Amino acid sequence: MEKVKWFMYTVAGLLIVIPTMYVIISDTSFSSVASNVLIFIAILLVILGKLISLLDKKKENRSYAVDMGAIIGLSIVLIIRFIN
Repeated sequence: MEKVKWFMYTVAGLLIVIPTMYVIISDTSFSSVASNVLIFIAILLVILGKLISLLDKKKENRSYAVDMGAIIGLSIVLIIRFIN
């Protein structure tokens, strides 16, 4: 599960970095819908990666409060972005 988790984090990072680099290099812009979809998917992938971390830590009886806080915080951000 460790590889899946890091794959999700990597894809989420690339979903943010590649369009940003494209906009900076070519001096064009994306539509707001495309930007919102990319950010939504990136946040969702990070939440899923944190869920995997949470399940792994729960199996090992380690503290998972930080992961739970990150999941709750990112979920709130996701809901607020979806409502607006």
